[in-house]
Amino acid sequence: MKFGKRVNLHTHTFRCKHAVGAPREYCAEAVRQGLCTLGFSDHQPFPDGRFDESRMPFGDLEAYAREIETARQEFPELNILTGLEADYVRALGKSFYEEEFFNKRKFDYLILGPHFNDPPEAGAGAGAAENVRLRVESTIRAMETGLFAYVAHPDMFACTGLSWTSEIEALCKELVSAAVALKVPLEINAYGLRKPWIDTAEGRRPQYPWRPFWELAAELGATMVVGADAHRPEDVWSNAEQAAAWGAQFGLVPANAAVAAAVVNGRKPR
Repeated sequence: MKFGKRVNLHTHTFRCKHAVGAPREYCAEAVRQGLCTLGFSDHQPFPDGRFDESRMPFGDLEAYAREIETARQEFPELNILTGLEADYVRALGKSFYEEEFFNKRKFDYLILGPHFNDPPEAGAGAGAAENVRLRVESTIRAMETGLFAYVAHPDMFACTGLSWTSEIEALCKELVSAAVALKVPLEINAYGLRKPWIDTAEGRRPQYPWRPFWELAAELGATMVVGADAHRPEDVWSNAEQAAAWGAQFGLVPANAAVAAAVVNGRKPR
């Protein structure tokens, strides 16, 4: 496999219930837009159906994989990878993720998508800074498992309109420092640039990516990837160039091709 400039590993399908389109539709659009590698990373389901409003039933995993394999046969000119965007639940343990997704189903990769605290009920009624602390702690625990190719939208918590305080800066420094030490790339998420901007005490800005977070990430030597986070076939590369430019202003260069190559070469859980 050759990995050129246009590599996107963050792609959803209709199965997550808040996206549209089947794998073959995303692949057709990826070919049209000049991608060389497309990775599917629909939201990881749980056997007990938790969070099922935003992900497929657990029993649909085989159909999801079959649809991607069918697309792989139909589009031989495209490198197609099978993965999931996963929320790590410590109570299930690393072995659950290894067994279900790598050993049993032979998926190529997982990306960490921190959407909830771990456990999810943690932080109920807590203030903004406390919830950021909980999210940072759970993200670091997940990175430490070695399960994940990279962390999607690590600054998503900024969507609440946070201000960059010394406390928030310290928490973000903790997260980025852990990513650097563990050699886990962080994603500038292009979907955040497609979402409505928000008014904050510091002015109007995207919900994420968050400028001070990425300034800090560059300062600490983080590895960056760009994720289209496509929820429609036409968005397989939407705003990805803008996201790359966002990182470039701080000296960050996308490592998408290197991450995809590592996935293909089998450098999965440590």
